[in-house]
Amino acid sequence: MIWATKVRKIPNVYLCTLAQTLACSAMKFPVLSERQLVILSTILILIGLFLNLGVQPLYLEEPRRIMIALEMAENGQYIAPTELGDFYYKKPPIFNWLLLGSSAIFGRTEWAFRLPTVLSTFGMALLLWQIGKQYLSERVAIFTALLFVCCSGIFFYFSLLAEIDLFYSLVTLASLLYFFHFYQKGQYWWAFGLTYLLGLIGALTKGPPSVLFLGFTIVGYLGWKKDWKRLFSLAHISCGLLFVAGIGVFLGAYAQYHPIENFLQGLWGQSSEMTVLEESPSEVVMRTLRHFFSFPLSTMADILPGTLLLVFAVRRNFWQQVKANELILFSLLVFLVNIPVYMVSPGARQRYIYMLYPFLLYILVYFYDFYQTKKDWRWKSFRVVSGIILAVLPVGAIVLHFIPDLNFMATSLIPISIVGFVVLAALFWYYLKHSAHSLVLLIIGVAIARIIFDLTVLPQRAHDSDALREQIRAKELVELTKGAPIYIYERRRISFTTIVYLGLYSPQTVRRKYELEPDTFFLIDRERYLSDFPKEAYEVFTTVNYYDHVFDLVKFSEEELETLE
Repeated sequence: MIWATKVRKIPNVYLCTLAQTLACSAMKFPVLSERQLVILSTILILIGLFLNLGVQPLYLEEPRRIMIALEMAENGQYIAPTELGDFYYKKPPIFNWLLLGSSAIFGRTEWAFRLPTVLSTFGMALLLWQIGKQYLSERVAIFTALLFVCCSGIFFYFSLLAEIDLFYSLVTLASLLYFFHFYQKGQYWWAFGLTYLLGLIGALTKGPPSVLFLGFTIVGYLGWKKDWKRLFSLAHISCGLLFVAGIGVFLGAYAQYHPIENFLQGLWGQSSEMTVLEESPSEVVMRTLRHFFSFPLSTMADILPGTLLLVFAVRRNFWQQVKANELILFSLLVFLVNIPVYMVSPGARQRYIYMLYPFLLYILVYFYDFYQTKKDWRWKSFRVVSGIILAVLPVGAIVLHFIPDLNFMATSLIPISIVGFVVLAALFWYYLKHSAHSLVLLIIGVAIARIIFDLTVLPQRAHDSDALREQIRAKELVELTKGAPIYIYERRRISFTTIVYLGLYSPQTVRRKYELEPDTFFLIDRERYLSDFPKEAYEVFTTVNYYDHVFDLVKFSEEELETLE
């Protein structure tokens, strides 16, 4: 952390002077137009998305995605994915191709692997702006795009991960919005052709959910329009058959490497994990009821600060205003026809419906823009809540000093905290003078909070976390084995973070083997397997812990293996 070392050399007197200068500047800050504030918020959001993106080690599901991509490159086989050398059925390969492409251009680094997620987030924002400005207004389109990126679950969590969901959401959102766009223009070949093409990409990214999104949306919207004949039109049937043919071509290519039925069963098993198909009736009822009530609340929390605009949609003439704009009507229909399956599926997570967030935000921003000039209780309450949030943010910058996990940053935390406090306090002061810009000021506050998050939380994870320890452990194993291949014995596994870094640091990725070989490094579950062998049969080099399992890194000599046989 070079920047942290440099910061420690700045005397506190200069930091105080800096804070005073910033405070004085804030008091004399010129009045900015909403357009200028939007440009400022966009710049800050972009900085937040990219700042320290590659600092924290790979964790959660990131290692699995990258590990599969590395095995693809190593095998020279890009159709049938493998995990630890065994065929992997839960996801088709397109996202792994994306990871390989990014790493081929920018190197096999954490930053390169996470770049597709950031670009997907940015791409969704651009798409919302492109479509929204044509059917709503430039203002509604821009605020919808900014609020989507700033959704708490996306901005502070998922946009930081090399995960599949935001790319899949981009493809799915594009398929649905372009269907709407070209349908409005009467260009039905484009409407169905582009929708099914993007749907095919989605299906080869995540499987069956794409069929549901396309089916529910197309049938639901055409049903509402009473345009049933369009379902049986040459354009729809032809493009639908091409969609099926595309899947068939992929499955035919897959069959050259492995039985199709195994892959299809695996995809179905993954999709049904979020359902209750394999549980007893009593478990189904209890889990479904809990999920039915908790899922909407979790979604509202995930969409913050956009959720605050719900107050503007509380109207007696809500339905009349929805019908007054075709994109808002389409957005409501898309949300209503697609959300039920996730509300009654206890395994569903918010990331599964990221492509539905924009439709909800279109509606909320539309009502915000429509009613904001009316000085009623809704507008006043929104201003008050926004002001409270903007008032709390500067306090958060000061609280950084009292978080024990950040003590390692020593004096480098001082400028971050002081500058963060002054900037956020200045933002609150500006809000008090210009509360008419509450929404864009709130977005700016969230963007600044993300930058502070990038400068503190992400370095902390790079300094002390389970993922860091697993990364270090992988480096130690590579040094111990001098880069020789390491295999896992039988169907056992250790941390995927350790495994993916072994693959990044070594010439060969980690694979499973089901038969022991002499003079080969094996990670063996001590309790389950190693106790079956006499101690003189192998040499233990080190151990690796994974939850309550202990794995020994061992080598068997050829003579001892022959004796055991």
